[in-house]
Amino acid sequence: MAQTFGSAKLWWRGVQYDIQQGVKVRLAGKKNNKVEGTQRTLRSTMWEGGEVQATIIPTQNMKLDAFDPALGEGELQIQYDSGKSIVISDAWINDKPEATDKGEAPVTWTFNNYEELD
Repeated sequence: MAQTFGSAKLWWRGVQYDIQQGVKVRLAGKKNNKVEGTQRTLRSTMWEGGEVQATIIPTQNMKLDAFDPALGEGELQIQYDSGKSIVISDAWINDKPEATDKGEAPVTWTFNNYEELD
């Protein structure tokens, strides 16, 4: 019987962070774009960077500065209950997260290089 990935755990720059369920991952790779002609539709391909969206749960001892885009690239790891992992060597954060009083701080990373481990 097939098994889903399961719940995710997240490490950013070697530190594990509590996250809400619902992590989104789009792996980097080639993307097809449609090109409309007068009598048919064609396609062109282009590179599309990968993206990870996760909602961090801020805690008292955590510093939101750990998610400052000015820090540049770092390692991002996502590990699922099923044992599957995605290791990203060159992730960077697009914008500083906005933490809410609901205990949410959405963060979006972009990347090019990754390795999937089973």
